[in-house]
Amino acid sequence: MQENRKTFIVVLVLFIALAGICDAGMPFFGRNRSGEKGGLFPGDEDVENLYTTGKVVSHKPEEFQEIYGAAGNPYLQFGLINMKSCDYIYGGPKDRVSIEIATMESPTSAAGLFHHHRGKVLRGAGTSVDVGAEGVVDAARQNRNLYFYRGKMFVKILYSGKGKAPDLMPIARYIDDHLPAGSRDEKPDGFEYIEVEGINKDTIALTPGFTFNISFLPPSVWASAPGGGSVASDVFIITKYSTKEAAELHRDYTAYLKLHAEYIEEYTMGNMKLTKAVDPNQGRVVFGAYHNALIIAARPDGYDKGEVLIERVMERIDEVKNLAKESGEESGERRRWNPFRRRKAE
Repeated sequence: MQENRKTFIVVLVLFIALAGICDAGMPFFGRNRSGEKGGLFPGDEDVENLYTTGKVVSHKPEEFQEIYGAAGNPYLQFGLINMKSCDYIYGGPKDRVSIEIATMESPTSAAGLFHHHRGKVLRGAGTSVDVGAEGVVDAARQNRNLYFYRGKMFVKILYSGKGKAPDLMPIARYIDDHLPAGSRDEKPDGFEYIEVEGINKDTIALTPGFTFNISFLPPSVWASAPGGGSVASDVFIITKYSTKEAAELHRDYTAYLKLHAEYIEEYTMGNMKLTKAVDPNQGRVVFGAYHNALIIAARPDGYDKGEVLIERVMERIDEVKNLAKESGEESGERRRWNPFRRRKAE
């Protein structure tokens, strides 16, 4: 009986302490006026002239397609965990703003969804803005919509008033500043690695599912590669957390091709192990693992041109890693996502 009383008292004290932290408005556990735990959605006093008109609404993936229809497909394809939204008045009573924050399965998934919106929704008419890992406003619609991502979070801020759109950046910066510290990494590695000569940067995107529809090849960052000498030439980069995991992907894809390819050969280029083959579905491929990335040149005019593309990506990976080392920082898949790690004060 005495033990039960002690346990009850300890639990009660912990509960009171936690309640005190919430009331104090701590950034991770605080509750703002929109009713959202975590403070990602601004309350009435957080952004000038922004006032909530309702509570935060949460949607799970199984509810998402029923509500959003075909517009929800990209979210599900890229790996939606949860979507939350809240409506606001921003300025005058007819100036309506809706904020949507999607939690995705990985930073790469969030980046892929962002690039989908920038490419297919905005059709290249977006203007980059300095928020999140990458941000863009819809220039074709007078900056009425703003999209950005950082870490696992993809954010949409949509203005639906009849007048000129207000500046949406104060809202975006508030949300960005209140993201969990572990989600504040910059662009996922693959998006940095693929920015090389011979790659069409305007086509950089994330595959909407398994690479080549092979169940053990995760989604990859890809782009068309005129440097491969073929209209159909592409480069795919799958990033993992470690060199060991990337090497395992190389071995798995090689083993798959040994069973299915019309032709396959393993060899070395410098210190890098490469495989070249004729994939039954993709045609000519050259691939190898370098650091935490599996690099695949698909459908080049010749294996030598595929090797050139891979060499350029390798040089870019070294450049990115050296820059990160010099700045003392890590980014993307180089650091495992941890929602409880707080950001250093700026």
